[in-house]
Amino acid sequence: MPIPAVFVPVDPTRLERLARYLHNAARVEAGYTEHDPTWAGSPGSQADRDRRWAEPGVPPSKTMRAVETTYAAARLGLIAVTDHAASLARLITDPELNGCLAVEAVAHSAVETAARSWWLVEPGLTPRERASRFLADQLFSAYQAEELAHRMKWPNGVVGISPEADEIKAKCDELGLKYDANRSTPAVNGQSRPGSTSLVAALMRDTIYSASHPLVYALTSATTHGTHFALMRAFVDSGDKHDGEPILDRRLDHRQIEPVCGVVLEAFVATLRRVVRLAGWGWTTVDGYQSPILNFLYTMPY
Repeated sequence: MPIPAVFVPVDPTRLERLARYLHNAARVEAGYTEHDPTWAGSPGSQADRDRRWAEPGVPPSKTMRAVETTYAAARLGLIAVTDHAASLARLITDPELNGCLAVEAVAHSAVETAARSWWLVEPGLTPRERASRFLADQLFSAYQAEELAHRMKWPNGVVGISPEADEIKAKCDELGLKYDANRSTPAVNGQSRPGSTSLVAALMRDTIYSASHPLVYALTSATTHGTHFALMRAFVDSGDKHDGEPILDRRLDHRQIEPVCGVVLEAFVATLRRVVRLAGWGWTTVDGYQSPILNFLYTMPY
């Protein structure tokens, strides 16, 4: 395996700065939501109007509960992304880290999680559409959990672990929402859970990586899926041989690690920006967080 023509060794100073941005994601999220933990939004905001969803024959308490649960699920996803970011910060500053495999695997999970929340908080949706997306996602999850419980022969099924599919269907009935019988891609009120590849690509269109949006998922999923070429990217030819075979050394190329972490930061910011827009919060905090990150990512040392 030939040594890359241009190898960029890691820059500890840049990695420490990148780690600070990753750690600060949790602080930025909390800075907004500790004062509005249910994402109720400012008066007159889209989030506020969503709470006023009225459905003929449905008690307002039911529609309110559906909206608040949807927003809570989106926030849970965003918090999970900040957890991923903190994990990446530790990985890239670990003196024992000699490859990018773990970094790419964590980033893969982070962007998928961000994409689900980003999809739920899309501006312009009606509260009916937004709740339908969440219920379709929850129905998909319930089917997956029930299938696992069946194959594992759990005596109590998914009780205490996940809502059962019938529970989700009952919620749809309460809200007057129709669902289909497709267990692999269930739809509620015409809304169905997009595949991860297309959804991550759509999210990336909302970031500085928009020109490369089809590539991001392929890059991060390669390691997660255990493809040979992805695993071998963490090794280079040492120039020595053993019994005629080249000896490979693990080596971390800065060109791998910084864009992968940048993708996670941008996925987090793109999702948070949608939430800020829906909730009618001020832009100062998210702008102040994103601006130095963009300046940093646009001045990569290669």
